[in-house]
Amino acid sequence: MWIEILIFLGLLCLWFYHYCTKQFDEFKKRGMPFAKPSFPFGSSNAKSALMGEVSFFDVDRALAANEFKDEKIFGYFMMGQPTVVINDEELAKRIMVKDFDHFTDLRPMGYEAETKDAKIMKYQMAGLKGEQWKKVRSIMSGVFSSGKLKLMTPHIVMCGQQLEAYMTPLVEKGEELEARHIASLFTIDAMATSGYGLEINSFENPENTFRKMALTLVGAPGYGSSMDMMRMVFIMTAPSLAKLLGIPIFPKQPCLFLSNIIEKAYRQRMNSGEKRNDIIDVIVEEMNTSDLSKDFTEEEKELLLVAQAFILFMAGFDSASMMVSMAIHHLVIHEDVQKKLLAEIDTVLEEADGEVTHDVLQEMKYLDRVIQETGRYKTLMTSHERMCTKDYAVPETNIIIPRGRMVKVYFTPFENSKKNFKNPGQFDPDNFLPENNPNKFGYMAFGQGPRACPAQRYALLAMKIFLVHFLRNHRLVASAKSNMGDIELDPNAIIGIKGGVWFKLEKRI
Repeated sequence: MWIEILIFLGLLCLWFYHYCTKQFDEFKKRGMPFAKPSFPFGSSNAKSALMGEVSFFDVDRALAANEFKDEKIFGYFMMGQPTVVINDEELAKRIMVKDFDHFTDLRPMGYEAETKDAKIMKYQMAGLKGEQWKKVRSIMSGVFSSGKLKLMTPHIVMCGQQLEAYMTPLVEKGEELEARHIASLFTIDAMATSGYGLEINSFENPENTFRKMALTLVGAPGYGSSMDMMRMVFIMTAPSLAKLLGIPIFPKQPCLFLSNIIEKAYRQRMNSGEKRNDIIDVIVEEMNTSDLSKDFTEEEKELLLVAQAFILFMAGFDSASMMVSMAIHHLVIHEDVQKKLLAEIDTVLEEADGEVTHDVLQEMKYLDRVIQETGRYKTLMTSHERMCTKDYAVPETNIIIPRGRMVKVYFTPFENSKKNFKNPGQFDPDNFLPENNPNKFGYMAFGQGPRACPAQRYALLAMKIFLVHFLRNHRLVASAKSNMGDIELDPNAIIGIKGGVWFKLEKRI
C-alpha cells in the first residue's frame, strides 16, 4: 500500500515538474528577451507574487521598470505559463488599436459548463468572442450614451443624499474614516438602484445581505476567503487544468445570489411594464432595436441581459470605490487642489440653487480633471491584458506572438511621459486642460481600443456625484492613520489598498 502511494506521489511530482518546465524554451526559440525561469515559480517576478510579496496586479513592474526597461517586448513565466509584456507605447497602440484584429479577446473567465454561474461568465461581454462580442459591444455602447446617463442621474443622486445624511453624525463625532468602506456603501447602492431598481440604503444597514454578497464576490477585505486567492492563482497558472476541473473565477454563492436578483428584477419589469430608465430598461431597449437573432437564441438573449447587468455591477462598484479612495488620498495630500475643487463645487451649486443634476455636473470641469488625474497619477494598476487570437508578427522584429498567448500592455511609462502630459511627475489636474494637449492614449484608466470599458462614462458620473455630495459641506483632512506617501496594493488581497485610506472630515458650511 505504502509503495503504491509513494509511486503515485513520485509520478505526480514528475508530472508537476514537466507541466511547469515544458515551455521554458518558448521565448528563447522565438528570439524574444525574457526573464529566466526556475522550477516551480517561473520567473523572479512571478515568484514574488506567488510568495505574497507583491500583488498580482503589479507583477509586471519589477521587470518592465528595471531589467527590461529598454526592451519594447519581453516575456516571463508565471510558473509554467509564458506571458508576453509590451513595454513600448507605439507597439501598445498596435496591440490595442491598429492591429486589434489579432488581439480581440480577454483572459478566459473560468470554466465552461451548463451551470448557471458558468453561463453568466460565458455570456458577459468580457467573455464573448468574435461576432457575438461585436454585437453585444454595440448594444452596451448605446446603454451609456449621454441621454441615457441623464435619465439615470436622479437614482444616483438619491444615493448621494443618503451619503450626506450618513456623514453628518460621523463628522460631529470627529471619527477617522476609511475611504473604500465609505465609497463602497455608495457605489453598491448606486449600482443597485440605477441598474436594477433595488433601493437598499446600505448607509442604514451596511451588513445587508446584498452588500455582503457583493463584497464577497470581489473578495473585499473582511469578506473574501483564502480560497479566492488560491482560485485566481490556479486559473492564471494552469488555465487548461482549471477549465478541466471546473474551477470558477468567482465564488458560486454570491454569483448565483446576485444574478438571481437581477433575473427576478428583469422578469418583474417585463410582467409589470414598469419603466425606471435604469440599466435594465436601457439594455432591454437596446436589445430590442438590435438584430441578435442570427447569433443568439431566445434563451441566450435573457442570459445576455442578466450577464451584462451582472458584470457591470461586479466590475463597476468595486473599481469605482477604489478610484474614489485614490481621489480622497490625493485630495488629503494636495490641499491646493482640494481648495480649488471646493471653490468650483460651491460656485456651480450656488448658481444651481444647490440642486445636483446631470447638467449641473457637466459644469464642473475641474472635478472632471481631478478624477482623470486620479486615474493617471501613480495608479495602482500597471497593465491591461489581451489574448492573441491569431499569430502576430511584431513590426521591425523577427518575433512572432503565437495564437493563444496572453499579452500584457505595461502602461505606467505612458502615464509618466512628458510627451503625453505637461507635468507628469506631479498630481496636477491641469495635465488634462485641452491647451496642455494631453495624449488620450496616455490615459489608461479604462483601457484603449475596442476592448476599452464601455461603462467609463457611467463610472465617471457616479464618482462625480459621490465627490460633490461628500465635499459640498465638508473638507478632507489628514488623520493619525493617514498615509501621506504613495499608496500600494495589498499583496494578500485580491485587490485592496495596503493599510487602507484613512482621513477625517471637517464641517465647512
